[in-house]
Amino acid sequence: MWHWYDKGEEWLAIMLLGGTSLTMLVSSTARAIGNPFAGGAELAQFLFIWTAVLGADITLRHGGQVRIDALVIRLPIKWQRLITSLCIGMMMLFLALLTWYGFALAASNWQRPMGVAGLSYGYITLALPVGALLMMLSMIRRVFTNGIIGSLVADDDDIVEEAL
Repeated sequence: MWHWYDKGEEWLAIMLLGGTSLTMLVSSTARAIGNPFAGGAELAQFLFIWTAVLGADITLRHGGQVRIDALVIRLPIKWQRLITSLCIGMMMLFLALLTWYGFALAASNWQRPMGVAGLSYGYITLALPVGALLMMLSMIRRVFTNGIIGSLVADDDDIVEEAL
């Protein structure tokens, strides 16, 4: 099941990025020929924000988040596990706060129109809590799949094998 979920999310991110590029191409071409496409920038912004959120989740799912572990990997396994658990706990708390306040923000922005496109600004702000939920799910999956220490290490790193 996760294979199809992962592939679907990757394809959706690719389609949204393609839609962003296509929207900007059409908008700039229409402007160049003297017939501007009203709302093109807002639509591209909407597509790009959702692309970025899905991209962040895909990156986290593969362990590609930024990390500085030069000191931690030199510590005993017990301390590595403790420090990594604290980092994961703080990440999950932060993502939970983004989810909680993000849904409230999206609900408060639902009636607000987005420029001339007429789209609700709630669709843009909804990207924040949805992305945070997806990242929480990805983090939980990584902990169960790779263990505590390996959960923050990139899939293509050999550090996990050295630490274990």
